[in-house]
Amino acid sequence: MQLRKFNNLIDLLTFFKDEQVCRDYLELSRWGDQLACPYKDCQSHNIYKYESGKLYKCNKCMRKYSVRVGTMFEDSKVPLSKWFAAIYLITAHKKGVSSLQLQRDLGITQKTAWFLSHRIRKQLGLDLSADKFTGVVEADETFMGGKEGNKHKSKRTKDTQGRSTATKTPVLGVIERGGKVRTRKAIDTSSKSINPFILANVALGSEVKTDEWFGYNRLASVYQHTRVNHSSGEYVIGDTHTNNIEGFWSQLKRSVYGCYHSVSAKHLQQYADESAFRYNTRKHSESGRFDYFLSIATTHITYKQLIQSHDINTTAIKPYREVGTQQSLFGE
Repeated sequence: MQLRKFNNLIDLLTFFKDEQVCRDYLELSRWGDQLACPYKDCQSHNIYKYESGKLYKCNKCMRKYSVRVGTMFEDSKVPLSKWFAAIYLITAHKKGVSSLQLQRDLGITQKTAWFLSHRIRKQLGLDLSADKFTGVVEADETFMGGKEGNKHKSKRTKDTQGRSTATKTPVLGVIERGGKVRTRKAIDTSSKSINPFILANVALGSEVKTDEWFGYNRLASVYQHTRVNHSSGEYVIGDTHTNNIEGFWSQLKRSVYGCYHSVSAKHLQQYADESAFRYNTRKHSESGRFDYFLSIATTHITYKQLIQSHDINTTAIKPYREVGTQQSLFGE
């Protein structure tokens, strides 16, 4: 079997006609021509495959396992054919797919569809290269949450205009022109939140384009920093603008407001990762994006882990690198 090229959902469903085809494809995607033990304390290549095609046995550690072990599909009773269809729908549709729509399309319960889609989003958040952005980079921030003017008067919160985080959650973003985008849910949009995020994702000395927000004031000490003043009607000055990152914010918000309608702050990062993955793989073919996803689908998360509460402070700074250097770099 070879990795297959899919042009649409019909091609995918036609090819993955039964579970054995799905298992064989996942095996090829994971290991190629050389089988391997999925357990980190072994990883031997001395593997025996049972004639049924469902199980493997490692001749070194003597453990039996299926092709799902060590992937996001581990311990799931949902057929791989339905998993593959869900992966395709979520990663290919520009605005995503709601759990209710997945429920109807895949013939599963809404709770299963919700859990399945969030396990997929968790993998999309792993699409983070250690390489920092270089060249020309745009940085910006946005606020996710419903407008107070659209709420009933009895449910409105006073004094939440502008950058208030009482009813909205800020999201920071950087985008390399012609390249990828990275986002991170944050506590606020102060320099203490912005500086570590940019340091972690943008190489020192790069050109950074921002708007006039004071949280970017210290960037000029370590970057070639230029800005436009949106409040004064400035949007483009030469090659200085934030049009690309603002275009991504538009896609993210249309995904949330147009498809999911309501997203909790707790899971907001996963929805941002979903939009970022689709943006970052925009030049991939349909089958290329699908195969790339299978290559990173190596993290298993339980339902309990998914629904447990998250501290926004630790969630915001967990992936940052060089955070400890910001004081010396910015003179703070």
